[in-house]
Amino acid sequence: MTTSAPDAHRTADPQAVDPPTAGPDDRSGPGRSRPDWRAVMRSAAHCTPGELAVAAGVGLAVMAAWIVYLPLVDYRFAGGDTTTYLAMARDPKGVHWVPLAYRGLEPWLAHAIGGPDHYVGAFMWLTWASLFLAGVALYLIVRRLGGPHPAGLVGMAGAMSLPMWTHLIFDPYLVDGPALALLAWSMLALINGWYAVLPLLLVLTGVARETVLGLVVPIYMWLRQKGPLLPLRGRLSAWVDLSAAWRTVMFMAPAVVTIWAMRQATTYLEDSSTLGLMKYGLLQYVGTEVVPRPWFFLTYGIAGSLGLWWVLGLYGRRHGGRLWWMLVPVFAQWLFGSDYGRYALYAFPVVVAAGVIAVWEHPRRPLLLALVAVQSLVTIVDVEMGAGPRLYTLLPSTWIALGLLAVAAVILWWPSRRARVPRQRDDAPRPRDEALAG
Repeated sequence: MTTSAPDAHRTADPQAVDPPTAGPDDRSGPGRSRPDWRAVMRSAAHCTPGELAVAAGVGLAVMAAWIVYLPLVDYRFAGGDTTTYLAMARDPKGVHWVPLAYRGLEPWLAHAIGGPDHYVGAFMWLTWASLFLAGVALYLIVRRLGGPHPAGLVGMAGAMSLPMWTHLIFDPYLVDGPALALLAWSMLALINGWYAVLPLLLVLTGVARETVLGLVVPIYMWLRQKGPLLPLRGRLSAWVDLSAAWRTVMFMAPAVVTIWAMRQATTYLEDSSTLGLMKYGLLQYVGTEVVPRPWFFLTYGIAGSLGLWWVLGLYGRRHGGRLWWMLVPVFAQWLFGSDYGRYALYAFPVVVAAGVIAVWEHPRRPLLLALVAVQSLVTIVDVEMGAGPRLYTLLPSTWIALGLLAVAAVILWWPSRRARVPRQRDDAPRPRDEALAG
């Protein structure tokens, strides 16, 4: 299933997806020309090969700039969850803590590529490559949702320069890089109708991070072909689409089976059921950390994650359409953990995409782009002040993001005063008619 050309009107609703049409020269054979692969790419990915090459170049440049600038963490001094992930990369067959031990994709690949001696370097480059691929996926999502080429570039560069994003570059021994990339590519495959590769992407996403199970909600709601986006006043039947439910099960089943099989074949340290881990997270992290300090974690989770983009995305919410159901699994993580800033970063495929399209359509675009530029450079303030990047901390960039949020809200919703040209009555003589009459 594909959609129309990039310059055609599109929405973020699956009903707007049109089947491919075959022209007289679309089939190869005797006396017929071969299909134009550029046209095929425009139809499947909503951009030209040249535009995709430019996007890849911009993504590489942004990644390289941050890698060179940031004072990267020495793996010997990286604490917290990175200790377990590096231990998994050094010895994949060992016994490790859950739920971290469930997230084996990047540690196993790091061991397979680097072996017992160079797994740290392999881990680092896998993270950086994954963050680059996540940025490219965001560019393609912007194009699918109707954004032009420059908007896609700005959204990609802006997301890849967020303080929470650059923290993953600064401390590349977490598993969020591949998880972010696979999440974005899974959503891209869903909204572009690349259903043949969607189950495989979901399997890989599940091996990278077990929260793939939450993607059932956005997948089902995207595939639901009847009823409004949010049928609050409708009957229960308005939520039910048996065809969408069946396809969702078929897409998710390989990932669920893979996760289950992996857990049966491995011994874990402090093994616990999924429900047991959720209960522990709710009581231990949320109960003892978040509840006593709600404003800290709300500020850290919103301003410290996507910052300015939350307001831009809210203003451009119509561009995201049914893809906004991604926020359900993203915010569901808040019920079982306390690293809200890192969890909320997973909303970038819809929040940043909808936000940058809204910026491009707004009459005050230059002012909004200036705010985006400031947001993209605030990590420098953290580094130069010796404050970060860092988790569980309200950095200087967080306070700057709060100010940008407020300014952006004023710019976006302040009534614009445009000079209105009075409409000419149909019976009024036109200048050309007067000249002819003279």
